[in-house]
Amino acid sequence: MRYLVAAGVLGAAMMALSSCATLSEEQCQVVDWQQLGESDGTRGFPVTYVGQHQEACTKHGISVDAASWQTGWERGIRTYCTPANGLNVGRTGGINRNACPADMALAFNEAYTVGRRVHDARSERDSAQQEIDRLIRELSAATAEEDRRRIQLEIELERNRLSSAQGDVFSAERAADLYQFRAAQAQ
Repeated sequence: MRYLVAAGVLGAAMMALSSCATLSEEQCQVVDWQQLGESDGTRGFPVTYVGQHQEACTKHGISVDAASWQTGWERGIRTYCTPANGLNVGRTGGINRNACPADMALAFNEAYTVGRRVHDARSERDSAQQEIDRLIRELSAATAEEDRRRIQLEIELERNRLSSAQGDVFSAERAADLYQFRAAQAQ
């Protein structure tokens, strides 16, 4: 029964960390610091993140096992800092917290940059399409001829922006595909 309570508290701790990065008094008392460090590492948090836990637990007079946390973090961060994950984090618009160890940082950051270019290009394309859609709605509601001409001109400019953005998406996706191919060949 005690194990179930501890597992439940640990699960709640993980959920709390994902939303506000603090621990309650009960969580500070029962958390497995090594497991928490590994979880923080696999999510790409920097080594200084243990300070968030120290701040939360110190408020309750509870000390953090920073050495155990760091042991877990070192294992977790090595799972996170792969080039494949860097590409994925970049593509999904995730944040690069620059937490990777020096021996992994260059490859992760390079992959992240390639992936982030895909994300940014897609965002620009989507923004242009949304603006075109908005302008089309505005055009359908416009009654004055002068307004209609102005909106049609704006639509044409946005279509040019969309075309350019689609080209950027194509280019960024090809660069990401080439990066993945070269990475696979290197292994």
